[in-house]
Amino acid sequence: MKKTLAIILLLASAGAVNHAAAQAAGNYLYNNPNSINNERATVNVNAPSGSTVNLKSEIMMNVRATSYTAIFAAAQSGRDVWEVDSLMNQRITMVKYGLALLGISEENIHIDAVSMVPTYAFQLEEKKFSKRSTEIPVGFEMKKNIHVLFKHHNLLDAIISQMAFADIYDMVKVEYNLDGSQTYFEELRKAALSAIHSKEATYNSLNLHLEVYSMGDGLNTTYPMERYKSFTAFHSGTTFQTVQAFAGSNTNSISVNGKNNTILIDGKSSRDALSQQFIIQNAEKNKTIFYDRMPYNQFDKVINADMEEPCIQLFYTMQVSYVMQTQEQFDQTKKNKEQAELNAQNMVNRKGKLRRRR
Repeated sequence: MKKTLAIILLLASAGAVNHAAAQAAGNYLYNNPNSINNERATVNVNAPSGSTVNLKSEIMMNVRATSYTAIFAAAQSGRDVWEVDSLMNQRITMVKYGLALLGISEENIHIDAVSMVPTYAFQLEEKKFSKRSTEIPVGFEMKKNIHVLFKHHNLLDAIISQMAFADIYDMVKVEYNLDGSQTYFEELRKAALSAIHSKEATYNSLNLHLEVYSMGDGLNTTYPMERYKSFTAFHSGTTFQTVQAFAGSNTNSISVNGKNNTILIDGKSSRDALSQQFIIQNAEKNKTIFYDRMPYNQFDKVINADMEEPCIQLFYTMQVSYVMQTQEQFDQTKKNKEQAELNAQNMVNRKGKLRRRR
């Protein structure tokens, strides 16, 4: 009895561990089961080529946007130009009033006129021996985009609500603006140089001396809109008919191919299985998007790593090339250099003596 109870508790604890892992991982793994890799990590070794050594540092920084620009699309239809323009202006006035209540001035609202086109419909004309469908103009359609500049990201929900009061529901996109990017890149350069010096110290601790002969660097920026991905999380079970068919036959074969196809259960030992033919109607799955930041694993240092909101990500890479020397080679090079400097000084002294004699 105690042994059985211990086995039950062990299985329960294993189930709890698996459940916790699923909670921590998220539904994205339903579509990407191969994204979890249990293999050993691969570490690239920076092996020198002869006496040449290349050291590289990669730094990333997460930065909150200094401001945001939300773009909304509005469309208005009417019987004539005056009606369309009047109704559109009323809706835009409602938007400006609502945004003013949020502290967004009219200077931070830009109206971008996109189009004004006539609309058409078909009119059916019936004659004695024929019918004709004629396309005729029935009105006009106006489209405008509303650009809203705001400083704090938590205002976005309230902005969407104010747009909804004016029957504007299409949020085209949200742009992230960054002012003073040069300051951030200077900080990235300093962090990269510090990482390079740290790697140089490793060689020095092994009595290997490095002398710089070239250097290269590069900058890049990723905005949140570039990092959004989509996924659909669902789990499909077995139909009742399939289970019933398997229960009545030992030799059933089931074939499913594509969406809304017919499934024929071919069973030789069950008459009911032979007659079971049914249609699988797949349900529409809810598709969503999420922010997938650039992973941290390739960088020597991540500045502002603990960020709870989508951010602008800045990248900086520095690569330095060196000539590597052992302690013996370094001492000999130093000795040759000192001897060359001494010879040069002696030559200068001799020329000075010759001039004084003349």
